[in-house]
Amino acid sequence: MTNNGYNNGHVANDDDYTGFTYELEEPIAVKGFSVTYDRKFNTGNFESLNPAITIWVKSAVPEGEAFDLHHAKERVRRMARENVRAQLLRLQGNPEVVFLGLQPPLTGDPDPIFVRTVSVSLTYKVNLGDYNSITPGYTDWHDVRHVAHSPGELHMALDRMWQSLWANVEDEISRAQGKGGSGGFFGLPAIAVEDLTHSGRLANERPANERPPVRGIVVPAIQTASARPINGRRI
Repeated sequence: MTNNGYNNGHVANDDDYTGFTYELEEPIAVKGFSVTYDRKFNTGNFESLNPAITIWVKSAVPEGEAFDLHHAKERVRRMARENVRAQLLRLQGNPEVVFLGLQPPLTGDPDPIFVRTVSVSLTYKVNLGDYNSITPGYTDWHDVRHVAHSPGELHMALDRMWQSLWANVEDEISRAQGKGGSGGFFGLPAIAVEDLTHSGRLANERPANERPPVRGIVVPAIQTASARPINGRRI
């Protein structure tokens, strides 16, 4: 049974589509997209770490104007992977510098996209012994449009979000281990004054605790005052 006059009793052949051409204009206008990256790391001793991030991105180009969607998604995907990898390095006490913000376009042109909202979550399963374990998990959503056009400030915002999740997880584990509350601050850590001001020092002069540039971008020093070891691991 057919549902149109063309198919009814008509046999298709190669000549039917002679001269057919595809429209060159892209019929889809992408105004935004999201990237989610979730990975579970087996840390041994029946323990695991599961950090995850979702990044919502909006287009910054004028209505109807095209941009390099492939390159934009590639950059955001890398940003998501780096955020997740940084949490494993933190757990391992690895001092490797990881940039958490969105790397600017390699061409040096104005960025056609900006990060609007970020969701980060952290789940950490810890073996308490005697066949007992605890698996605290926390998730935070934040609107980061106010820092979206500054890679360094976006890095700081994400670093503070992760620190907040680690403080919550650390406290739950400490309580489960019978050590009581950790005394950690569960909100967003305050930004150090030196990260918000410019001292006017020379480019080659940095405080001892400040990170070197990462791919040409200055990364502020990490706040480590609240870091404490848990089960022999540095949080």
